[in-house]
Formats: sequence, C-alpha cells, structure tokens
Amino acid sequence: MSDNFSMYLFTQRSGSQPELLRSEVNLRPGHPFEVDSLESILLASGFPAVTPNMGFPLSPTLQINADLARHDEELLSRIGQAELDKLRAVNFRSFSVDHDPRLCVIGSDVAAIKKFADTYGGVLEVEPILLKGFDPEIPTATEIALSRDADGFSIEYSVRVPVNSGRCTYCGACGQACPESCLDEQLFIDYPLCTFCKECEKACPHDALDVYGAERRVMRIPAILIMDGTEVDLPENYAGIYTEQELEKFWATQYSCQVDEVVTCDTSICQYSGKLGYGCGMCIGSCPHGAIQATGNGIKVDSLKCEECGGCIATCPTGAMQYQRFTDESFINYLQTVGLEAGCTVVLGSEKALHKLWWQRGSEIEGNCLYICHDEVRALSLFHLLALYVLGAGRMVLLVDEDQAHFEDLKRQATLATSLIKTYCEVPEPVVISNVSDFTGKQFAPAHYPLAETFTEAFTGNRRENLAVILQYLTEKSGRQARIKGHPQLPFATVSCNAEGCTQCFACLNMCRIQALSTNEDQLVLRSKGALCVGCGGCVRVCPEKVLSLTPGATLDDTWFEPQTIAEAEPMKCKRCGKVFGSKKTFEKVMGILASKESVDTSHFEYCEDCRVINLFEGE
Repeated sequence: MSDNFSMYLFTQRSGSQPELLRSEVNLRPGHPFEVDSLESILLASGFPAVTPNMGFPLSPTLQINADLARHDEELLSRIGQAELDKLRAVNFRSFSVDHDPRLCVIGSDVAAIKKFADTYGGVLEVEPILLKGFDPEIPTATEIALSRDADGFSIEYSVRVPVNSGRCTYCGACGQACPESCLDEQLFIDYPLCTFCKECEKACPHDALDVYGAERRVMRIPAILIMDGTEVDLPENYAGIYTEQELEKFWATQYSCQVDEVVTCDTSICQYSGKLGYGCGMCIGSCPHGAIQATGNGIKVDSLKCEECGGCIATCPTGAMQYQRFTDESFINYLQTVGLEAGCTVVLGSEKALHKLWWQRGSEIEGNCLYICHDEVRALSLFHLLALYVLGAGRMVLLVDEDQAHFEDLKRQATLATSLIKTYCEVPEPVVISNVSDFTGKQFAPAHYPLAETFTEAFTGNRRENLAVILQYLTEKSGRQARIKGHPQLPFATVSCNAEGCTQCFACLNMCRIQALSTNEDQLVLRSKGALCVGCGGCVRVCPEKVLSLTPGATLDDTWFEPQTIAEAEPMKCKRCGKVFGSKKTFEKVMGILASKESVDTSHFEYCEDCRVINLFEGE
C-alpha cells in the first residue's frame, strides 16, 4: 500500500471523452505537486486550501467521495463531470476597488479634532467640522444634516462667513475698530468674545463685513467619524459612520481589493417594487451585513459589504437572489448529472467542513452516501432541500463548521422541509444540521425511501415555479395534503378578492412579477395560483378598489396548484368591431356619472378607443 496521497485526475486527450485516472503524489501542504500524466488535466481531486495555485481546479467533492464513500470509477467519473460543469457555469462580474482615504471628522472639541488630524493626516484626507466652539482652521457648523447617497454620504451644513472676500481689500480698518479685539489678522472672528456691536461693519469702507453672515455648504464624503461627546442625527442607513471605538472597522475598509459580484438579484422576478417602495424585502431582513438595499430601481446588492453568507439566497422565495458560484440551475444540473441512488445520504458542506471530515476518517457512513462541496450551505433553500429529496436523497446532512447560532435561516428552511417530507412520506429526520465534530456515520446512514420512483420531470421555471412542481409531485404520489401555517418569514399566502367591488382594472397584475395572479382579458377573469403566491402583499397595496386581501399560510390541496378564479365580470364589447375594452359594470358606472352632464355626448363611449376616433371623424 502506498504511503503517498492518492488523487484522481479528470483528464481528456484531444478529441476523446474525459477519463478518470488515479495517481499517487508526494503531497506537501502549501506547495504544488507534480503528477505523472501527459493528458490535459481538466480537474483533480484535492483541497485548494492545502495545495493552492495548481494551475487546474481541485475538487474536495471528488476527493472525499473517493476516499470516504469509496465509490466506483463510473460514479466518480459522473461526479468529476458534474464538478467540471459546475465550475464552467460560474459566471459573475469582478472589478478592482481602490480605497478612498477621505474621512469627515465631526466633533465638539477643537483639541481632539486637531490631535486626530495630526495623528492620521499623513494617511487620511481629514475633513473636520466643529459643532461647538470656534477655530481659524476648522469650520464651525451652526446647522448640520447627514444623508446617505449612492457614493457615501452628503453632509449639508451652515458656517459663519462674516467677511466677503470679493469686497475685502485688507485695509485693517475693521480690526482697529473692534472694541473686543475679537477680529484677528486672519479675518477670523472669535464669536465667544464678540458682542455683535457691529463696529467693524461700520468701519469697513467697502461693506465687506456682516457679523451674521452665513454660507450653506455641501460635502460629499465616503465615511464619517463622530468623535466622543458629540451628538448628531444619523440617517436611517448609517453604515459607514463610525465612532472612535469603531476605528478598527473603518481601517478595515482602507485597502484596495477585488470585488466579486457573486450574489445577484434578478429584478424581473423580484417581488419588491422599487418604484412603489414596498413588496417582499425578505432578503433585506436576512442580511446581517447591510449589503442589501431597497432602491428606486429595486433590490440592490452592495458587493463590497456582501460576505456571501447565503442568508438572502435561502430566504428569497422567487429565486431572484442567486448565488453565482452555485445557482439553482447549476445545482439541479449537478444532481441530475451525478444521478442519486434512491434513499442515499447526501452530505453537504464547505471545503473547510469536508476537509476536516476527511481528515478524521472515522466518520464514514455505512451504505450509499454522496458528499457535495457547497461553498455556503446557508444559501440552501426549501427548494434545494426538496429537490434533493425527490431526486433520490433519503437523508440530507448539512455540515456546519461553527456555532449553529449563526444558522437560523438555514434551520428555518430545514425545519419546513423536514415537516413537509414527514407529512408526505412519514420518514424521520430527513434533513439534519450537524457540526463536523458531532458527525457520526452510523447516525446518518441512508434512510428508508418510500417513493416508488424518483422525480423525472424537467425544471424549466424559476425557483417558485419549480418548488410548486415538486410539491404537486409529492402531493400526487403520497395522496396527502400538507398545511403550512402562516408565519412572517414563510412565503406562503392565499389571495382573496371581493368580486363585487372588483372593476377588472388589473393593476394587481403589474405588481405580481411571479405571475401568481393572471387574467384572460377577453373574458375579464382574474385568477390566483396559490402555489406561486409569496405573500408579499404588493397586490393588496396597489389595488385601487381595496378589494384584495391576503391570508398567510396555505393548504396544499388540488386547488392550490391550479389557477382559481377570484373575480370575473361581463365584458364590454365594441359596438362596431366587437373588441373587448372594459367591463359592463365599469361602463354603466361611468355612464351613471355622465348622465347628469347634459352637454356630454355619451354615444361614442360604446366603442373601443380605435372605433371611437373613426366615429368622431365620420360624424364630422
């Protein structure tokens, strides 16, 4: 038996299919190694943290499946192909950012501000503002307001400007006339000494002095430091404003770096309306780093602040938020390429978690098991977990390598997935979250898999549409109905409509990008598909007639999966061409209003907008 490190190479000769080869290497952590292979290496098993900069990608998934799961070469080849496809599918924008050394220091102590400027002035561009006291070198703000903008902060403040430099000839008459000697040779007025007697104004031959003169200034700055003992009203979003105790956080921003836009938002299916300022917004509440903002153009991700924790990905009900290192589409393609054996255990964890598990070697699972390296398991949503189940995973183990207190969003997704799978298939613990140190192979052995066949339908929609397909499949196969209770952090709800008050204006359709609401314009029918409703409430807010209502939670029965009519009206058809251009109810309402207007000719309102114009010209 060789004492060297065993690795697997996914190689390809010119014009041939990829081939899996086994190789023994003398591995030295932190150093690249040589392999005895003349073929082009597409991918190799291994841990990037141990041997970086190899010139070809290393796959922890391939390594741990070969060593711990001991799969045959056929399955390892499929894993290698899935890993390669996953890497090729990664596509995100990267750019370099240089640090901005500008810092506005706001304080009430002249000496403290000067000391800070003297200490850090060599590395920072300090812009000081005093709120109390006066100093010739520092402007004193009489009024100040901070607001957030796209590039940082906008500071609007007023300062005393008693001397009009355009008129002043520096004749010295003002200084000689001042009885308190509070006007010095730098034309600085020491206001604590000034009695506002205006003798200086009277002495000035050029009318260049106004002791009450003030100027409104605006400063745009990337960061602000509020010094101790200073009180100032902060904007709602104050990330980038620091206290003296938080200087370490500010210094952490003072470096040049490469930014990867790994977390993205597809506003076309996002249920937050930037124009209206309301909607879903679950991703904002899930982000502990302040990296997600609601803007006039919709949800925006600040990649400089994003830590790729995955919380926003897991909570997003529509799939608008995507993790570009492992998108929904890439995840499904990966599982289908590998091909899960029905009832197997799937262990998902980061490279760090899988590496530690591999190192221990004493926690091997008895029976069929598949290990998958996922950079951030907190990005896994209900859709991902249920997709794993219907594609063959009888048990899913989510490995975490730190305190589970940081995984509340993941726990919520896992709890709901467990509840639904238990309801449909009556299996214990289908989804488990485990620390690496607590992982024991026997505990997570493959479970009983009650589904007679695994899911074979294609995933062709967005996350919510695909989730609905999975839930409908489980409902039909099990013959059972699940019930999801209403909860603010669970995106399930039912829309109802007071049909008598609905005028078929269909304003709600523009708000519902996920298309939970739909219509047949020829029949003036409003339909709701419960399986797609994420409970954002946008349709309720935008309805001008206030006839829509939302009930949190859902019952997953046959009606939940199909569009249900919640309002309909008799169409109003054009008297000339037969085109539907409204409802009779709305037409009669308008006619009732116009009936009191004797000078209004209402006959042309029976025609559509096109025929109405034709009739008017023909009449003339």
